[in-house]
Amino acid sequence: MEMNKYLIAALYVVAGCVATLPINVRGGNVSVRTDCYRLLVSSTEKVITVTGEKDRLVYTSSEGKNVDEIRFNELEVPRGGEYKVRLADGTLVYLNSATRMKYPVKFDEKERKVYLSGEAYFEVAKDPERPFFVEMEGVEVRVYGTSFNVNTHQEGNIQTVLVKGSIGVKVLSSGMESMIRPGQMAEFKQGNTKVDVKDVNVAVYTDWKDGIFRFENQRLEDILTVLSNWYDVDVFYQTASVKELHFSGYMERYKDVSVILEAITLSTGVTFSIQGKTIVVSK
Repeated sequence: MEMNKYLIAALYVVAGCVATLPINVRGGNVSVRTDCYRLLVSSTEKVITVTGEKDRLVYTSSEGKNVDEIRFNELEVPRGGEYKVRLADGTLVYLNSATRMKYPVKFDEKERKVYLSGEAYFEVAKDPERPFFVEMEGVEVRVYGTSFNVNTHQEGNIQTVLVKGSIGVKVLSSGMESMIRPGQMAEFKQGNTKVDVKDVNVAVYTDWKDGIFRFENQRLEDILTVLSNWYDVDVFYQTASVKELHFSGYMERYKDVSVILEAITLSTGVTFSIQGKTIVVSK
């Protein structure tokens, strides 16, 4: 699969409406649902300026202006896509395939909070007066100016990996919060009252944003979930037991999927056949 060039559609805003702005990128359209009158820039109220750059949206907040009512945008990246957005506070977010993020056009004066489903890498702008929160299903991450990756793609499992800085990961049902250090992962399984913390190789969880697939003794089913999201294909297992096989490897993310599948075959003996948009797995 070749990487398509980014084709960013012109952004336009209209006062007093709700609109969906389609942005054409690799894998299809990135959808941005917006309360668009808060994106309006006029001579009397200059709240937020939004610009579309090569592969990202950039929100620029005017200084000294208050927003009486918080307005949210929802950005959805399809399977096979990737995108970046710079929020109004300067935080940069890398969004992986099959990811949805809801975020305010402008943060309030007490806190900064976004809502995520999928996978994203955050480079959070420091602001001691306003903590940054990422809320997912059952878990909330409190950030203190830092870089980290969060992933909800595995069903019933949420992984938070810290690259630098400091974060606390809280289970909402119990209120239990765990602090993690750089080089650690907090893993939450649905139904638990706390997260499990362990040391990890952060590159395995963050290299995707730099165009690399890096797998380290990972289950085949988890690897193929990653590939299905990126290449926009489905996976069918003729032999269920192969899901538990493990594989380690390092490959460029933009190569054709067949290159990666061949490497897995050489290592595990599993065979793959591509039928339309479905990868059939057997042994």
